[in-house]
Amino acid sequence: MNRKVKIYVCFSVLLLIVAVIPALVQAQILPLKLCCIAGNYEGTHKPNAEPNCPVPKSEVFYMTIKQGKGCSADVWGTITDIAGVVQNFTGTLTHSRIRGCCVLKASFGAPGHVTKITGTFCMRLGKWRAKGTYKEVDGGSPCRHGGTWEMKQI
Repeated sequence: MNRKVKIYVCFSVLLLIVAVIPALVQAQILPLKLCCIAGNYEGTHKPNAEPNCPVPKSEVFYMTIKQGKGCSADVWGTITDIAGVVQNFTGTLTHSRIRGCCVLKASFGAPGHVTKITGTFCMRLGKWRAKGTYKEVDGGSPCRHGGTWEMKQI
């Protein structure tokens, strides 16, 4: 082999050792850990404006989130509105496209009045913050089909 070919082969092997192999090893040995979001939260939600309905206003809610052992994907808990009405929810946590954040998909309510929520949790200043959307998937008032929410850990 001539000198240029030897240099090219050595460079290619070095690049493989330094960049590609550690990335593959890390992907298999060190999977990304899910967010540990268990705790108490305070938030607000605002219904979407619907035709022929009163102008929606923000409402306060409280959420208690519990999470499976080792910060697993399984989450459950309660959502309490300002009137003290408590709803149980269950859901799943997955990785977000935003580094260090996670996505919650959950639902609550009785058959005929089920609401699905989706939101992204990110850590800010040592506390979890989240924002997302909700949608009534069956039944409910014609003026409350869905909306947005945001909350912070307390």
